[in-house]
Amino acid sequence: MNQQDKYYDTVYFDSDDDNDNPSTSHQSKQDPERHERLTNDHLLYDPLGDEKDEAWVAEQITKTAPKSLQKDQQARTDALLSCPMCFSPLCYSCQRHESYSHQFRAMFVTNCQVNKKERYRYDAKDDAPAEGYYVVKCETCDTHVAMMDEEEVYHFFNVIAN
Repeated sequence: MNQQDKYYDTVYFDSDDDNDNPSTSHQSKQDPERHERLTNDHLLYDPLGDEKDEAWVAEQITKTAPKSLQKDQQARTDALLSCPMCFSPLCYSCQRHESYSHQFRAMFVTNCQVNKKERYRYDAKDDAPAEGYYVVKCETCDTHVAMMDEEEVYHFFNVIAN
């Protein structure tokens, strides 16, 4: 880095407000204050951070996809689901409900705890057998985020979808 690149250009910190009111100007134009350029390390900034984050999320989605899709195709998801209280990731691969846009279903989850001791039955119409569901809570903060049916499909409803 040469000497010129080490400091910000003096115009960078110049303000038209300083020119309007000479009593507020604390430095003369002949002797401008020089500001040393801050590096990415000083700014705690990673210029490749977005690409790294995107690659990590794509890897998480692929990990949770069925084995047949992991090698041949790129796995897809309708949303990334997070807990509404602590923002812990709950699911990287899910499908949005056809009728209720705030509901999702998934087979592979993370940071979820199923309570098999607490079971609910949904009485279906037309003399169909009653379906059983288990409460699913966020492992981190214990918020009720979903129900799991007897076929181990998770039905998310209390989540943040990204």
